[in-house]
Amino acid sequence: MTVSFLENVKEVASLVILLSCVIYRRQLKLTKWRRKLSKGEMAMYVITSIVIPVYAITYLLLLLGVE
Repeated sequence: MTVSFLENVKEVASLVILLSCVIYRRQLKLTKWRRKLSKGEMAMYVITSIVIPVYAITYLLLLLGVE
């Protein structure tokens, strides 16, 4: 029972992290339209642009049980 609960907490935490990443990327995109991004902001923009689809594909593959 405890393991199941912890797995559910892990899934919710992953979902919150993914949602935060999407919102932060959107904010950086809006900022990019208004002004030039700093090096740190541009790095985060590129990283989040890569990580979001990779995470989604990985999660989908794990959900489907592909080994």
